[in-house]
Amino acid sequence: MQSIKLGKNHLDMNYISNSWGESKDQPGQDTKDISIVISSEQKFQEIEGVGAAFSEIGGKALFSLEKKRREEIMKSLFDNEEGAGFTYCRLPIGASDFGLNAYSLNDNVGDYEMEKFSLHRDMKYLIPYIKLAQKYASQLKIHTSPWSPPAWLKDNNSMINGGSLIDSVEVYNAYALYFSKFLEEYAKKGIDIDRLMIQNEPDVNTKYPSCVMSEEQMSHFIRNYLIPMFERRNINTKICAGTFRTVTGLQANKCMGNTELMDDIDGIGVQYSIISHLNDIFKIRQDKKIIHTESVCYDGQNKWEQAVKLYNDFVNYINAGCSVYTYWNMILDHSGKSTWGWCQNSLISINDETGEVTYNPDFYVMKLIGSYLRPGARRIESFCFDKCAIAFENIDKSIVVFVSNMNDKREVGTIILDGKKKSIELPPQSINGFKF
Repeated sequence: MQSIKLGKNHLDMNYISNSWGESKDQPGQDTKDISIVISSEQKFQEIEGVGAAFSEIGGKALFSLEKKRREEIMKSLFDNEEGAGFTYCRLPIGASDFGLNAYSLNDNVGDYEMEKFSLHRDMKYLIPYIKLAQKYASQLKIHTSPWSPPAWLKDNNSMINGGSLIDSVEVYNAYALYFSKFLEEYAKKGIDIDRLMIQNEPDVNTKYPSCVMSEEQMSHFIRNYLIPMFERRNINTKICAGTFRTVTGLQANKCMGNTELMDDIDGIGVQYSIISHLNDIFKIRQDKKIIHTESVCYDGQNKWEQAVKLYNDFVNYINAGCSVYTYWNMILDHSGKSTWGWCQNSLISINDETGEVTYNPDFYVMKLIGSYLRPGARRIESFCFDKCAIAFENIDKSIVVFVSNMNDKREVGTIILDGKKKSIELPPQSINGFKF
């Protein structure tokens, strides 16, 4: 081992944290004006949509309101003309950590043929919640994942506290059938599921519904049981590995590097990821989709500072190659609290006692993104020196540019689009969308 002893006791970390370019001392750098340079000739991934997650707690809060107010809220989320225009959302299979308690869609021990599989629980809140969304977004797409298999299919016989799917042919066949029944029964309700992710955060053991699943087990289950089951039952839902976090290791990288698995499936789902890891993952298989499945949930304070981080998060994930961006809690009650005791942020908070509805800061960020950026858009090449910016070309050939200004003063600048200049003005402490 060799070490370099830094010849100073107290380092200037602000100086270190700035990149060399941020010193603004390079020849030719314009240090006065903001310039966003865009080339529509260089196109990257197609954007499939943005949205947020349905949850049982959110559905209960929504349906505590009278019909007219429910309609107003869902219009604000899904209508493309007056609302956020959401087009791609997330749905749990059974209980998530924002379910009213831990449940699966078949808690009947030993029912390996899934004869007692039922959507009875989802019919109370989740399915009416989705159907109301479809009223304003008829082409709504959904991706889905379980937080846990049914307890009796796990080695700890519990939906909570981790545990793993039992390693047996009987269990694998039953679980493949469980997924198939879920997709088929939802389709009968007029809700087609576009993508299935195999397991939410398979790297972690938690006190809420969870299941630890290695990439080897996930691959084995998908290739030898789930895909054959889908083929036999003519199910066309796309399969993705994940949803992975990259904050605990290289599980997502290993899955993307599994050639046999990736040749058979659509891609992977990711959340809570280090962006440098995502860049590497995308390079492994550029022909596969990377689906962003959950934004950072934070702590229920719903602060504007957190909304700024949400915007930055969106830019980073899309720049890394994701084709979908999914906010987490679409709606929560006024406590913002999970069944398992912690608070998280949401787009909308509903006081189910007083009927008061609050649109939180994150809502306005997601509304700006969703209303400007439509399915089928392509990310295009853009450069901005000291602002967080990103650009797209919609299918109608309109150009969309998002740019933030975190300074406490108004700033002016120029968008240079394919050599043509357009003047812009950025209000102080703002996130902005432009459409040309």
